[in-house]
Amino acid sequence: MNDSDYNKRLFSKGIRKKFHIARFKWLGDMVAKYKMDTSKVIELGCFDGRSIEYLNPKPLTYAGYDANWENGLDIAKAKYSSNKEFVFYECNSPHQFNENGELYTLAISLETLEHIPVEDLDDYLKKISICLNGYFIVTVPNEKGVLFLIKYILKRFFYGGHENYSISELINATLGRMKYVERNQHKGFDYAALRSHLKKYFELIDEQGIPFSYLPLWMNTQVGFVLKSSHSPQLMKPPCEPSKRRL
Repeated sequence: MNDSDYNKRLFSKGIRKKFHIARFKWLGDMVAKYKMDTSKVIELGCFDGRSIEYLNPKPLTYAGYDANWENGLDIAKAKYSSNKEFVFYECNSPHQFNENGELYTLAISLETLEHIPVEDLDDYLKKISICLNGYFIVTVPNEKGVLFLIKYILKRFFYGGHENYSISELINATLGRMKYVERNQHKGFDYAALRSHLKKYFELIDEQGIPFSYLPLWMNTQVGFVLKSSHSPQLMKPPCEPSKRRL
């Protein structure tokens, strides 16, 4: 099956490809760092299942859920058609997520939670926490501060795909005053607010900027969270102190 326009935009070439691939490499690094159990994986926002390529060892079973924008699920189903243990489902509401109530050892959601309507976010997180006996890896974009402004300029004048901001919203987003910016998927998304939601249902183990983990979060284009289900006391603690970086 032909690749999607989404993959061509984000993963075909240049610096844009490097920045978007970085979250998948970070996923692989975190799996190795925390020696995560990848035997049974569930992913929210799987698109074409690219994350599977970065899991080592590969899952024995995998369930991917996605809204199927730009036909990502069709690509995934074709790519993994020979593996009956890898299944992909269209999902447009929390009620459609893990309807069978299966238990998983690892949950993943890369660049997805910013697209979920605010009124549905807690329902998704609650369902993930219930079905998870292990770690939860999340990445989201940084849509505030100086890095947001740089991304906005690059999208508007070079790449396309920018959201519409008023002058007031553009200033407030650059200053990090997100309550004055209308929420619409990426627009107005605040990773700090998401952190608060995540901590309702999971233990926060680590957070890092992506792709430059040695820099503060606000100096990165993406932010990654490593979380643990609250009912998994047997899991190992991190081998080093978790990052203390915040806004």
